[in-house]
Amino acid sequence: MRILIDTNVLVSAFVFGGKAGALMNMLFECNHELLVSDYVDAEFKAILEMKWKEKSEKVYSLYHTLPFVFCGSSPIQTGNLRDAKDIPVLSDALFHNADIILSGDKDFIEAELEHPLVVSPSMLYDYLFSRHG
Repeated sequence: MRILIDTNVLVSAFVFGGKAGALMNMLFECNHELLVSDYVDAEFKAILEMKWKEKSEKVYSLYHTLPFVFCGSSPIQTGNLRDAKDIPVLSDALFHNADIILSGDKDFIEAELEHPLVVSPSMLYDYLFSRHG
C-alpha cells in the first residue's frame, strides 16, 4: 500500500509518540511505502523549528534516517477542499498514486474522498491491529 503521510501525523508520531508513533512502527514492519512529499517535509521542518526549536534538529535528523520514500511535490495543485492547506497534500497524493492519505486533519477526513482514501492514524491503527493482533 502507498500511504502519503500528512504533516500533523509526523508531528504526532515524532514529538508525542502515542498511537501515531506506534502506527509508524507498525507500518514500517508491514513494508508499506510511506511517502513524504517535499511540501510535507518542509512544513514538518518549519513546525519543528517554530514550536520545538531546542530539539528540532535531532528530531528532523532522526526522521530522515527512517525508511520513508521522500518524493517531490506535484507541479499542479488539484482538488477543491474546505482548507486550502490540504490541497498540496491531496495533489501530491494524486501525483504519486497514493492509496491512502494518513492525516489527523478533521476537515481532510470529512472531505470523504474516494481516492485516495483519507484516514486518521487512529482509524488505520485500529484496522491494522485488528488484522495483525
